[in-house]
Amino acid sequence: MSFLKSGRFKLIICALLLGGLWRLYERHVWMSFRDFAIVVDEPEIERRFWDILPEICIRFWPSFIQGSLGVGDFMEKTLPVSVRTRMTGFGSFTTDIKLLSPWLLVEWRDAVWCVSKEGRMWNVADESIKIRALDIPKRPLWKVSSGFEGSEKPPLPKGVFPLAFSTNVIESFLLKFEDSLWFGDVSEIVLDRRAGAEIFKIVLLHGRQKFRILIQEGKYETKDIIMALGHVLKGLFKEGGNYYVDATYDNKIVVSDLPLSDTISAIR
Repeated sequence: MSFLKSGRFKLIICALLLGGLWRLYERHVWMSFRDFAIVVDEPEIERRFWDILPEICIRFWPSFIQGSLGVGDFMEKTLPVSVRTRMTGFGSFTTDIKLLSPWLLVEWRDAVWCVSKEGRMWNVADESIKIRALDIPKRPLWKVSSGFEGSEKPPLPKGVFPLAFSTNVIESFLLKFEDSLWFGDVSEIVLDRRAGAEIFKIVLLHGRQKFRILIQEGKYETKDIIMALGHVLKGLFKEGGNYYVDATYDNKIVVSDLPLSDTISAIR
């Protein structure tokens, strides 16, 4: 009787039960997938999913619940995608894989980064991350000056990762100016600081003309600077030539010719 009550006996019974269940599973495969759907637009991404997913996850669906979390996390760190898996029934699952939404192109810390609307970023030069269907914006290219970086510069992770810098200033600027008629010609914007105020150094290419525009936050009401710049640029478009447009003064916009070294012979 003492043996029957011992921990060793209980361990043997548990082992026999587990072995019996596993044998039953191998014979009838009752814990394999009943149904699985993967919703994704790009075949190359679907192939990567199947390459990563451990085989045991297909043969034994309870392990898929944990395995899918690991696969999703790995894919989101190595590709510009979001991965969500949901259980649709007993042994049935659906995995949705969606491309991120590219929003900004930012030059920062000696590299060019794509920033998504979902708040993640990746190096556009990284070939392992490129997906043909992903529409990376070509312009404007934002350049973030060192004045917006902290004194510490920890090493950046590789792959796709959460934003490493704030985009609040950029977002605020876009809300004010991106609907302006001239904004479609903007090729580059340098974000800098002057005496604590944000300075936007804009390169605008209109046909064969080149403009360098300087805007300082707080000098004008938004509607006033948009109207004033629109009026000035409309006149300069008609005149031809290349110009420096300084809107950092109070109550006036100063226009001067760009030096020859800064002009261009042909655009587009």
